[in-house]
Amino acid sequence: MNRLSSQLRIGEKIGLGFAVVCLLFFAVVGYYHHTLRSVTGDYKHLLAVFETRKSLALAIEIEMAAVRDAEKAFLIAHKEQFAQEVDEHLQVLFDKLALLAAVDEDSRQTVDQLRPLLTGYRDSFHAVAEAWRSMGLDENSGVQGAFRSKIHRLHELAGRYSVDRLYAGLLQLRRHEKDLALRRDLRYAEQVRRQVGELVQMVKGSELPAAVKAQLLDDLRQYAQSFEPFARELLAGGNANGGMGRFRDAAHRIEAVLKANHVPHLENSILQLRRREKDFLLRGDESYPPMVAEIARGIRAQIAASAIADADKALLSGLLNDYQSSFFVLVAQRARIAELTRAMDAAAQRVAPLLTSNSAQANQMMSQRIEETSLAAQTSARLAVGAMLAATILGALFAVLITRRIVRPLREMAGLLDNLAYGAPTPRVAAVPGGRDEVNAMALSLNALIGHRANFLAWWKSSLQEMNAERTLQAASSRDEREQAIAELRAVGMARVEQLNAMRGRLLAEVDDIIATTQRVQSNHSGTTFDDAKRIEHAAREIATLLEIVGGDLSVPANDAGSSSATAPPALV
Repeated sequence: MNRLSSQLRIGEKIGLGFAVVCLLFFAVVGYYHHTLRSVTGDYKHLLAVFETRKSLALAIEIEMAAVRDAEKAFLIAHKEQFAQEVDEHLQVLFDKLALLAAVDEDSRQTVDQLRPLLTGYRDSFHAVAEAWRSMGLDENSGVQGAFRSKIHRLHELAGRYSVDRLYAGLLQLRRHEKDLALRRDLRYAEQVRRQVGELVQMVKGSELPAAVKAQLLDDLRQYAQSFEPFARELLAGGNANGGMGRFRDAAHRIEAVLKANHVPHLENSILQLRRREKDFLLRGDESYPPMVAEIARGIRAQIAASAIADADKALLSGLLNDYQSSFFVLVAQRARIAELTRAMDAAAQRVAPLLTSNSAQANQMMSQRIEETSLAAQTSARLAVGAMLAATILGALFAVLITRRIVRPLREMAGLLDNLAYGAPTPRVAAVPGGRDEVNAMALSLNALIGHRANFLAWWKSSLQEMNAERTLQAASSRDEREQAIAELRAVGMARVEQLNAMRGRLLAEVDDIIATTQRVQSNHSGTTFDDAKRIEHAAREIATLLEIVGGDLSVPANDAGSSSATAPPALV
């Protein structure tokens, strides 16, 4: 850590400190904005999903209501356009389901449940519509049109055999005829003539075949012609002859023709049949088909008991049987339609709860996502506050560390300078060689100053000891004193040797530093750096200082040639 710190200048350390603090705060601000964007994005996504799902759910409900309305209109009016509207709304509904399935997973699961139910409803409606087409969408199509054509033909033929009024008119004519024969009153003759005229008009306006009409009109003409002589004779007081004559034979022929074309109450019975048919079609009550069958049996009995021709009986009975068969086919088809309609309603009722649950699920999802978004926003806010506090603490800690790295060496150097000022023993300041830090450079310079001072003082002390020993040697008067002085000189020489060896090591280290710096400068193609130049300068000054310390003391003293062997400084080893 110290080596890394020594490679940075004070400005770089301060700049690095501010950069780290700014990065921390930028990281906090970036995290805050990221959190804000995340929360905002979640909220927008929530709104988009909710609005899409809610709007689609509402659109699906609206389309389903439109489908049911068109279905009800078809069942009431039995028109193809309403069946087409059902298919169109169902197609739109399936398109909406495809859009809903793409919203999210929950929507897709709901659509997976809705699609088969709607498919079943569509198939049920198609079956109902096809059943109605088979039964007949109007009175002229399907089974309904088939039996209606049969009953219309039967009703048309029934008019030919409905001669009740003609028969009653004939009876009325014969009554007036009898009254004339009994009372011989002109008034009854007039009534006979008037009744004949009415019968002629009724025959002409009847639905009888043309040949029958012609025969009846001819018989009525003969009756009128033969009645006139009979009436004149009676009014003249003649014999009535029991009311017998040609007019009586004509009346019998008319009666025979009417009986040959008369089925009693046939038209009324057919009207009763149609009434029960209409009641069933209108109300759908199952009690009406048995009534229709009972009336049909009565009509068959009337036809069988009548005096009409066998071919006419067969024709009327065949038409009645065809009508009854077609009617009961319609009854069965109507029952099938009712069953299919119940199945269709059941399918629609299964769809409705899912549509409701889809809307409820959308609302629930909205509430849940709002709660989750709120919790996420609160958690993110707490994390942002925590990150800001952590960034503040880390920034303060980093600032303290950088400040301590700057202040502590300065405080140590201030103490060393105090020691240097007052001559106290001075330790070295911790420094990293080759560092770029200004404080480290000051420490190196201060250590060099302390080293130079120590070397100077040690050399100066050894020089004083040497000088004192030489004086003692020169002043020695006895052999013992002389030997003691020589021993002191030898000890001083050994100390000098040790100092010189230390200086030699310092010089070699500085020379190695100069060589390494020179090689680095030569390998640096961009040129010499300021730090390398300063390092070479410091090494050169160090060498010069060391040489100055020992420069004046390497020669032998001239005033004591006899002691040159003892006082000469030892060679550097």
